[in-house]
Amino acid sequence: MIAGVGLGYLLMSRITSGFWLPLAIAMTMLTSFFVCGGSGATFGIAPLLKRSVTRQIAGNVGAYGSVGSVLYATLYSLLPQGITGNQTFFEVLGIAAVIVAFLCLFFLKDTKAHSNVTEIEELA
Repeated sequence: MIAGVGLGYLLMSRITSGFWLPLAIAMTMLTSFFVCGGSGATFGIAPLLKRSVTRQIAGNVGAYGSVGSVLYATLYSLLPQGITGNQTFFEVLGIAAVIVAFLCLFFLKDTKAHSNVTEIEELA
């Protein structure tokens, strides 16, 4: 999911005023599908981590999402206005998402081998 977000943002960083509009719309829609899917997966997995602290986990997921949005909005406000700033912003988003995808690939544990929730709760 997150790799699709990163690739989509990196592709969107190449959109200029002379870009073919239907292709720009299609790229935006495709990236949006990955962004919404990643967001839904994040909030969907929160209750499954540890049932006894579901509220705290969901609160942290929401809070850190807000912190990220403030950080990226601040970054965007510090960039130069116009095409160059917009391209740089989407490149930063894309590179950050690709880095997170690689971190997830190498550091997340696979839970497919666990058949019930109690085993997953013991891991968390």
